[in-house]
Amino acid sequence: MYAILDSLHSYNRYLLLAAMVFVLYRAYSGWLGNKAYVKADNSASAALLGLTHLQLVLGLVLYFYSPLTTLARSNMGAAMKDSWQRYFGVEHLSTMVIAVVLIQLGRSLSKKAGDDTARFKKLAIYTTIAALLIIGTLASKGLLIGRTEDVIPVG
Repeated sequence: MYAILDSLHSYNRYLLLAAMVFVLYRAYSGWLGNKAYVKADNSASAALLGLTHLQLVLGLVLYFYSPLTTLARSNMGAAMKDSWQRYFGVEHLSTMVIAVVLIQLGRSLSKKAGDDTARFKKLAIYTTIAALLIIGTLASKGLLIGRTEDVIPVG
């Protein structure tokens, strides 16, 4: 069960990042090009939010079943001294939850904005910050492309 959830969480990351690139493209081109906010823009941001929430749920389930986070949670003092345990026990979780909140805020605030330019602007800004957090956090440990098993030191 753990391996299936881990694979789903890993592969959903690519769908989420692709959706994020598409939403950012639409948001910036709409904002800077003074375009109308159309159904495709709404659908794209809804799809991004859905993938983001799926990633969050998978990640939270993994947080309680992963051998690495279970080890980290069993002795947080020792986990803080090990970079991988600290990363998965604290850093990854907290940063990704913040990114989810930012994506949710971008979608919610853009829907409430008064005009199309404001909608695109809010969506672009919040999604950009979330993207930087996600990419920076994953890249810092070599997890942007690849799986944990491919980069974590053995022993």
